[in-house]
Amino acid sequence: MIAVLGFTAIKDGYEDIKRHQSDRVVNFSEVRVLEGPEYVNHNAMAPKSKTFVRALRKRVGRGKISKTGSPSVQALTNPTPPEAVDKHKSIGSRSSGVPETEYDEDLTANPSSAGTRPYWRGTTWEDLRVGDFVKIMDHESIPADVLICATSEDENVAFVETKNLDGETNLKSRHAVSALTHLNSAAACADPKNVFRIECDRPEVQMHKFATAVSINDERFPADLQTTLLRGTVLRNTAWVIGIVMYTGLDTKLALNSGGTPSKRGKVERQMNPMVLANLALLGIMALVCGIVDSILEHHYYPKQAPWLFRDNRSGDNPSINGLITFLFALITFVTGATSFVLH
Repeated sequence: MIAVLGFTAIKDGYEDIKRHQSDRVVNFSEVRVLEGPEYVNHNAMAPKSKTFVRALRKRVGRGKISKTGSPSVQALTNPTPPEAVDKHKSIGSRSSGVPETEYDEDLTANPSSAGTRPYWRGTTWEDLRVGDFVKIMDHESIPADVLICATSEDENVAFVETKNLDGETNLKSRHAVSALTHLNSAAACADPKNVFRIECDRPEVQMHKFATAVSINDERFPADLQTTLLRGTVLRNTAWVIGIVMYTGLDTKLALNSGGTPSKRGKVERQMNPMVLANLALLGIMALVCGIVDSILEHHYYPKQAPWLFRDNRSGDNPSINGLITFLFALITFVTGATSFVLH
């Protein structure tokens, strides 16, 4: 029985290790976020809890972001977002479907070359914060629930694959918020001339229910699921999308609907485990009673020189220690006997 329990523990431990490795690969996937000397995310965030496996970060393929895509299943890590997201924005008109190359280049490999310009910097999914501007490229997975500001298409439309959420393989269209379509470059997103505010509901379990509003100069613009990229979807047939993060980690709809990890144990194993534990508890109680009775009898009959205690009254002998030894011997005997009976 001990061997069976040991092998089971080793198997479960191996599965947990593989699961943690998969989580680390996802958590350390990279995404482009807005960065700049004068740009600050003003949304207050609770400090992220550290983990002892953080030292393995460099061993899971960090480097410059490629456009080949990233994992579509994410582990869950970031803190709870506030109910409202504040950002500084500029107001202007969109001149073309291509962002400004001078201010919108990817400087992940050499951030020092940015100087005083805002740029897109690569960071990990686990370091993504509410209120961050992100730039998602074609065939990349969405790392959080993101409100669409602008896309590469003329009508600010984006196409996403939602098979990780609903199992459907056909592409779905999403549109940018009409009041934010001018935010088509890093410079426009970091410009502090104006302020807009996103008023979000608390995290909602229902996948098809989403309501929020964007406020600019006391003017409100509604936003719904059609203007949102949900975590777990994949961007398709769209060169790039710029958006702002609203929900991360356990607050995303994917995480709220994922549920617990299903058990791989069979019905017989689930029924047998309580019985095995009950039998072990019963055998432990029997062994404990034997040890206590032996200690009491030895204390009582030592002065009377009982014949069955012959040579047990030596100077180094201790009735209490003898009772403990009797308990251990009885436990080993009972467990061995019960195991032999089950096997035969």
